[in-house]
This record gives sequence, structure tokens and C-alpha cells, in this order.
Amino acid sequence: MLCTITVVNIENLDLNLLRVLQAVLAEKSATRAAKRLHVTQSAVSNALARLRAVFGDPLLVRNARGLSPTPRARELEPRLSSLMRSIESLLGDEPGFDPNATTREFTLACADYCTTILGPQLSELLRERAPRATLRFVPLEQLSTGDGLAGSIDLHLGMPSQVPSGCGSASLFKDSFVCALRKRANPGPKRLSLKAYLAADHVRVSVLSSTRDAIDVALAKRGLSRRVVLTVPHFSVVPLLVERGYVATLSHRLAQVQARDYDLTLCEPPLALGQRATRMIWHDRTDADPGSRFLRQLVRDAADAL
Repeated sequence: MLCTITVVNIENLDLNLLRVLQAVLAEKSATRAAKRLHVTQSAVSNALARLRAVFGDPLLVRNARGLSPTPRARELEPRLSSLMRSIESLLGDEPGFDPNATTREFTLACADYCTTILGPQLSELLRERAPRATLRFVPLEQLSTGDGLAGSIDLHLGMPSQVPSGCGSASLFKDSFVCALRKRANPGPKRLSLKAYLAADHVRVSVLSSTRDAIDVALAKRGLSRRVVLTVPHFSVVPLLVERGYVATLSHRLAQVQARDYDLTLCEPPLALGQRATRMIWHDRTDADPGSRFLRQLVRDAADAL
């Protein structure tokens, strides 16, 4: 028992702080603890500051190799591990979800970009961890029909400009842009010149009926525009069109997958386009649901394996 904590401190203590302390004690590093917990390093630092106030002890101090536990922290560590196992056992006794037995269908709304990037790994992990469960990918348009995330859709995977109110989110991975060209006509320049880029006929994917994307925005900031002669609703059709002489500006991860199966060559775009983060978004109604938590961890693990 952590008998030195006062009643006031117990009332104010967030159990997540103990998870942070356990992770930092195990990793001896705030950076590694943050990665393990899927939070930012600043969140770990803030949690440590609150813990120090609760225990009245520095708990961990910096050394040449990272963080070193104080005698008080070393004393707490085995009891903390025992306490967290008890809490996990208590919370794990929720009825209604057994990964090995569930036949639940999990529904994810996303563009076919995410289906291509995450789908194969996600399906393999599901087969291993919940062999009787199924996955259903639906187009993003279904988020705006019916109740969306408040209804039958478990997760939205994508690059939203903002997270809707009443929803939680987590970053999965970042991706840069490359240009995809027909290989027969282009042996593979390392970087496409701006002149050649602007003179080319482009194919663009319109997600949720968007009229321009990050590439168009970046060009507009320089007073430029590309000639988009084809706009399509799916990423999967893009390589078929690139093989016929069009230029596409795609995420690097997606372009690499498509270049393995089509006659494409990849090169750097003529201007810096930065990176974009793919996120998963869920409704607050499913935040504590054990099946939904299982799905979110599955998606995290699939993204970490990229």
C-alpha cells in the first residue's frame, strides 16, 4: 500500500499518472516511456511533475544515461507493479468481449489510401489476435450519413483538418509526397523540375469532393498552379492513369506499394510539400468499450509495423 499518500492526494490522483511512473521506471527514459504509452514526451514530463508533488520526492533524476530512480522510487517500484496488476485484473474482468471468441465486425471509415497502407498488416493482426472477428472498410462518405462515428462506425482513419467535438484521436504515422511518372517515358530523375511539373498533365484524387489538396495549396502560395486534367475518387485507379502518361503526386508509402505492381517511377516533387499525419478518430461513446480499445490498439500496432 502506498500509505504515505494523504487522503487529499488520493482524491486528486489520476491513475494514469501511475502508468506513467511505471513506464518511466521501466524505461529509465521519458522519451522511451512516451513511445511505449503512445503519448508525447511533454505529457510524460507533466505527469512526472504532478507525481513529484504527490509523493514529495523527485522520484527520478537525470544522469549521463537517462533517468535514475531515487531511493523512494526504488522502494515504490515493486509495490507499484503489484498495484497496477491488481488494477488491470479488476478492469479486465469486463464481460462481453473476448478477443479469441468474439465474432464482432469492426467498421473503419477511410479512403482507399489507408486501406492499402494499413489493411494487409491490420488483417494479419486481427487473424492472430481475434480469429473469429471481421473487418469492414467503408468509404469516408458514410461518416456523414446516418450517425457516423456516433453510430455503427468504430474508427475514422484519415487526415482531417480538425477532430470533431465529442471525439478522441491519436496520430498513427506521417508521410511525405513523391511524384509518380510513367517509367517507359521517364528513366527516373531524382527530382522533377518545376517547369516539367507545371507543363505535365496531372491526375488528382478528390477525397470527399474536395476541389484542391495540399499540393494545390503549396503551389498557390507561390502563385502557381498545375494542370489537373483528371480528377478521380479513388487512389487505386491512379497508377493505371500514370501508366498512360499522367503525373500524380502521392504519399510516399502509397506510391511505393503501387510502383511494385505498375510501370511507374518515383521522384521528388519540385517544391517542398512537407508531411501529413494520418490519424485515427473515435467517438467518446466507444472510448471505454473494451472491444473498441482492442481495435484501437490493433490499429496502433499495425501502424507501428509500417
